[in-house]
Amino acid sequence: MDERLLEILVDPRTKQPLHLRENGKGAVLESDDGSSYLIRNGIPRFVVDLEAGQAQTEESFGFKWQWREFSDSPRLKEQFGEWVAKRYGFSDLSEMRSFFEGRERILDAGCGAGYTSSMWLDDSWRGGEWIGADVSEAVDVAQARLGSVPGTSFVQADVLELPFEGVFDTVFSEGVFHHTPSTRAALASAVGALRPGGEILFYVYRRKSPIREFTDDYVRQAIVDLEPEQALASLRPLTSLGQALAELEVEVEVPEDIPVLGIEAGRFDVQRLIYWHFAKMFWNPALSFDENLHINFDWYHPRYAHRHEPEEVRGWCEELGLNVSRLHVDEAGITVRASKA
Repeated sequence: MDERLLEILVDPRTKQPLHLRENGKGAVLESDDGSSYLIRNGIPRFVVDLEAGQAQTEESFGFKWQWREFSDSPRLKEQFGEWVAKRYGFSDLSEMRSFFEGRERILDAGCGAGYTSSMWLDDSWRGGEWIGADVSEAVDVAQARLGSVPGTSFVQADVLELPFEGVFDTVFSEGVFHHTPSTRAALASAVGALRPGGEILFYVYRRKSPIREFTDDYVRQAIVDLEPEQALASLRPLTSLGQALAELEVEVEVPEDIPVLGIEAGRFDVQRLIYWHFAKMFWNPALSFDENLHINFDWYHPRYAHRHEPEEVRGWCEELGLNVSRLHVDEAGITVRASKA
């Protein structure tokens, strides 16, 4: 395990220092109160007990990110990368990479399999330390993918109980906080890992139109207790319908605003009208069927997928002592850059 990582790790519950020990099972990290955490495959493991909903969410994402055809898809990276960069206020991924390379120590809070960070982390990386933390064993996939990049380390940890305190000048968390029992508590935990003056960049889901909200909750409730393989199979017909609607290539005119349904007047592709206002049936013709299917799975299967209003998120930032420099709102979500006072 990297010595630089060991220097900044603390007990996730007490925030007390940790000490590296050897026991009959191998290397462990111990705190003065006797708590101990295993190190396996070079990764410290801080996930001990999760409440049921968080455990289900961990299993769901662990399943998704183990499918490397999805997480390594060049088509997905091309589609996703520029969208990510622009939301955070960068002209492109190259500028976003330059920003990160100028930082000293970065936490990727909820790194998953390293999918997003792999868009700029490679063997030519010239930045500071980059530490990926994830609640699931997808962190092993992230290490396999990015562990050879200079300055990278990984921990398996719940974003609600991070094993760090006040040591990062940058925290990045792309679409993670809303997958915990409390989006605000997850944000607060990540802010706790920041130094004064440090910057946090994060994205959370935005609340959608009322029928779409109802459908999202209904479908999630119907499949959340299924095993991941069963849940994935149950979403194949939904994905097929999204494909069929998209292939119609038909537009419809909404003649005037419909406030009670959250629909604005305008001309819409039929698939996109249904997608944004009635049910998420994601379909992108540039992706394979299975890639589209996994995106629908990503939305519907995790038990926790909270949606929020922009002013709600801005209020949290103010309460936590963050100065917001950018709050970007689109139909999908809310993207924030803010610095710790």
